[in-house]
Amino acid sequence: MQPLQQRGQENTLKKSLDRKFKQRVLSLIQRRGYRGVTLRTLKKSLGIGKDPKKAKVLQATLKTLIREGKVHPSGRKYFAATEVYKGRIQRFKEGFGFLLRDDGPDVFIPPHGMKGALDGDLVLVERIGGKRRPEGRVIQILEREIKNYIGTYRQVRKRGYVEPDLLTLPPTLPVVRGRAEPDHKVVFQLVGHGKSLKAHILEDLGHEEDPAVDIKVVLRKYNLPETFPPGLETDLPKRIRKKHLQDRLDLRKELIFTIDPKTAKDFDDAISIRRLPKGGFVLGVHIADVSHFVQEGSPLDREALERGTSVYLLDTVVPMLPHGLSGDLCSLRPGEDRLTMTALITVDARGIPRRLKLAPSVIRSKARLTYEDAQRILEGKDPEDPETTLAVDLKTLREALRTAYDLYLHLRANRVERGGLDFDLPEPVFALRPTGEVLGIEPAVRLDTHRMIEEFMILANTQVAGFLKRRGIPTIYRIHEPPKQEKIEEFLDIVESLLGRSVRPVRKVTPKLIQSILHEFEGRPEEKLVNYLLLRSLAKARYSVQPVGHFGLALKHYLHFTSPIRRYPDLMVHRIVKDVLKGRPRKDAKWIERLEKIAERSTQREIVAQDAEFEIQDLKRMEFMKGHIGEIFEGVITHVTPYGFFVEIPLYLTEGFVSVESLEGRFTYVREQRALISSWGAEYHLGQKVRVQVVKVDKFRKRMDLMLVEG
Repeated sequence: MQPLQQRGQENTLKKSLDRKFKQRVLSLIQRRGYRGVTLRTLKKSLGIGKDPKKAKVLQATLKTLIREGKVHPSGRKYFAATEVYKGRIQRFKEGFGFLLRDDGPDVFIPPHGMKGALDGDLVLVERIGGKRRPEGRVIQILEREIKNYIGTYRQVRKRGYVEPDLLTLPPTLPVVRGRAEPDHKVVFQLVGHGKSLKAHILEDLGHEEDPAVDIKVVLRKYNLPETFPPGLETDLPKRIRKKHLQDRLDLRKELIFTIDPKTAKDFDDAISIRRLPKGGFVLGVHIADVSHFVQEGSPLDREALERGTSVYLLDTVVPMLPHGLSGDLCSLRPGEDRLTMTALITVDARGIPRRLKLAPSVIRSKARLTYEDAQRILEGKDPEDPETTLAVDLKTLREALRTAYDLYLHLRANRVERGGLDFDLPEPVFALRPTGEVLGIEPAVRLDTHRMIEEFMILANTQVAGFLKRRGIPTIYRIHEPPKQEKIEEFLDIVESLLGRSVRPVRKVTPKLIQSILHEFEGRPEEKLVNYLLLRSLAKARYSVQPVGHFGLALKHYLHFTSPIRRYPDLMVHRIVKDVLKGRPRKDAKWIERLEKIAERSTQREIVAQDAEFEIQDLKRMEFMKGHIGEIFEGVITHVTPYGFFVEIPLYLTEGFVSVESLEGRFTYVREQRALISSWGAEYHLGQKVRVQVVKVDKFRKRMDLMLVEG
């Protein structure tokens, strides 16, 4: 018998040899990546030949590597190294989808590779092929994006089923639990997997034709809270007292005023302006000091972080903070003492910022202006809005507004000079009855006063970002990364086809180049289309602790400081600034990790808010257009696919679809031209003006079918 020690040494040596052999096998497969290597090639490279014992060891090693997820079988004879990506699924009704990635090209997933993943799900995907565009399959669903779905309950005899609003689900789902009235909108959950999906009804929202149901649909779909937990406001003071004013810069005698939309119920930012004797300006941006009332780590703070942002659903608001704060203590109402964080920015005669003073302050606003009345006063007219409140003579206010406008012109010129982009796409304004029914839709008018306040807020945000960055203070930045190469290339292809010449940069795409392209289309019929296509090709802005800059604004560093009532990152920035002013900045790794989590959470909540806001607008658009079935409109082609093309009706800022099946003759999709072309010469391409008739509207699936009208 072998001594025990000798047998142990042999086992250790065997394990070591196994590990080395396993690593050698893995290295050989990894050299070929997802393309794979044959079993025959592996045997040849490893010098196995026809030795059955060595072949058996190789087979066992391959099984281990597959079980560990490092290798996957690719065909009968091939083995390939596994490239695994994590991301969210974008699924299409035809069954295929894409894994959306921030760190590389999106991964195409064929229908048979979806493995039950639905739109928005967080998944792991392994690469299984593709040269120019990677192809993969889902190997694990990590998190369902949507837990509650919306649909319409139908009943035939005594059997009930749900028609989901989401097109990527089956068109009908049998009901296994729950009850509802026929033709009512319902909230339901999915039961089962794959082809055996069924619906469990959770809530009956009301009849599908009731306009008031729309808000309920959006609130439930995006899981937006309708109320605050009880007791959150109990610790708040009823009013501002003298003790709250200690150690604050007293600006109550200064001419400070707010400019907001007509419909605004709370006012969280105010401005002051002073012209310097030797040229230049001192701009004051005064922001409601929400951090004074919302203590870090308190139940109110945790609720604010959970919500992340306020959500604006037309005439309904889901606020980040309770009304006692947003509509009272932190609303900068005229004639009342209010606590603020002030940024006093000294700007030279060319509009270049030279000095910044940050301080907790107390103000007393002298005027509450709407954008429209501020514009009227600026132009020498009297205000006409009955909501406008003045506690200062009109002449003094007009002089201040004209000084502010002079500064704005300098800031605007500097923004253009550095290449900052300005998307002047019209936003819809909905006229609603109290019942929720849409009376009309029209484009919002953007005034100089809108642009002026926007420019002042950008300046304040940039100055605070620079203040913290120069001191090496960790904070939450607002970042906008450069666009992905493939997306900007597609945009440039379209621009070149519209212009008939090349606009390719010598080196790389810069904001300045994009700005020059937008300038070329000013006043042209395709202007709005090009703005829209560019917006689609750019990355989405997000929150991060890394100051990588803001591509769209052409700024090296930027953050959000000016709306702590409605955005959680702004609230955190206020706290960080206060820490610095007190000489107690936080820089440790644990704090930075917390900021990273808050940044990620805030980005997620912002996406939810934007999706919800777009959703209610789309529902109301479709509801309105149901009353225009059969009518003919002028439109512009905004997107062309092999199946047809989308047309925007500018009159109502509403988009519908013309199916290729409704066109006369056979059409071929020519991708290079973004056009559908027939054998007899008819052509439909991006930017083309057409006349269309509204044929059918499916409100909750947000689809409007159009038919082309000749002439």
